[in-house]
This record gives sequence, C-alpha cells and structure tokens, in this order.
Amino acid sequence: MTTYHATDAFSVPELYLLAAAFGGNVLFGLPEKQIYQLRGQEVFDEAHKRLIEKEILTADGKITKAGAMIIQAMEYYHQSKKYVRINNLMFAFSEHNDDELILMIEIEEQSLYKLFVVSKAIVLKMLGEKFPIISREPQEKEKSFLKEELSHQERHETEQLELGNMLTNLEMFHLSEARQEITNPAYYQQWLIFTKNEKLIMVDAVQRKYYHASQYWFLKVLFDEMEFPYKEAQ
Repeated sequence: MTTYHATDAFSVPELYLLAAAFGGNVLFGLPEKQIYQLRGQEVFDEAHKRLIEKEILTADGKITKAGAMIIQAMEYYHQSKKYVRINNLMFAFSEHNDDELILMIEIEEQSLYKLFVVSKAIVLKMLGEKFPIISREPQEKEKSFLKEELSHQERHETEQLELGNMLTNLEMFHLSEARQEITNPAYYQQWLIFTKNEKLIMVDAVQRKYYHASQYWFLKVLFDEMEFPYKEAQ
C-alpha cells in the first residue's frame, strides 16, 4: 500500500479549482466557495497561477500526474459520508479502500491546508504520537466503569481550568443522517478530552455534560468512529 501526500499546502481557492475537475462545489470543513467568488475572478486567476508553479497544472492548464493524484484524493474526500475532526486534522472515509483515510490538515485557520491519503495503521500510529492522551495508561479502577457524570462540585472545579494545548477536540459528522442538526447525536457529536488530577475527563460539548471517563470507553469511541481494527491496538 502506498502513502500519497501533497508536497505543498493549498489555499482554499486552489482546492476549489482542483475540485472543479469532478464538479465539486462544496468541500466539507472549508469556507464556502461563494465567499471567494464574491471577491472576483482575480482570486481564482492567482490560484491557477500558483497551481502551475507547484506543477499541479501545466502552463496550458492541463492536469499533471501529481495533480491527478491530488484531485483523486480530493474526490474521495468530497464523496465521504462521514468526517471526524481531531483538533486541526479532518479525516474523510473512502468507499474505495477500507484501509485508507483521506486527511486534510488545517495549517492556517480557514486558509491553508495539506492533503494526504494515509493507511489507517499509519494514522493510528501518528495519532498516538501526536496526542499522548490516546496512549495514556488507564488507572486500575477504570476497569470497573465506562463513564460517570461529574458531581456539581467537580464540574465547577473543572470549568475553572485553563487547559490551553492540553485539550483534545474530537468531532464526528455523519452526513448520511436525515436530521442534520447539531442536537442530533446520530449526526453530530463533539467531545473535549483532557486529564485532571490523573483522571480522564470527557465533556459532551453539545449536551454540556461532564464525565469522568475510562480510557477503554474513550478508545472505543475513537476506534469506532475512525473505523480502526481493534487488533491494531495490541
């Protein structure tokens, strides 16, 4: 299995120009195309010029071999029925290969992105390295429960924490759901995950509920959503 990655970051107008090759006018998680259309044709002319400089397009506008690979990855991203976001990493799911994920990394907020097609085994390893909370050793007592809602006092104390870079944001979007409303957990969930006094805390950001969670429950949520084979965790 090969791992393809783009050699450069792409602006949003560049990505929409590439998506036009397969008729894609919406790219999940990116600003709307209309925002850039309202700014005038010069925005896309400049994006076209940059794609030629990156050898994604030829001088006469034809797609290069590298460009074709990127466009195919974008098409798979566009076709995904589910997306999972972990901090600045957005994952899409290919119907063409169950062993791979399409990864869109937000380099600069709402403006610059990198695109990868990566095997799930590599993604799992990468996440474990990037987010130490995934590799956290569970406490012995975590074997006896999945999650427990915090007491009023514990919640109050937790709300006062300044978490900064300690916070892991996990969001799940299921676009095949008919009722696409934030309050429908079958369509959307957001969990804020961190540790406090060695306890694993998971906050349901939509329902505003605070839990002391076991590492096993956290990993089950993550593995189920990412569609990781459980055997790879051993």
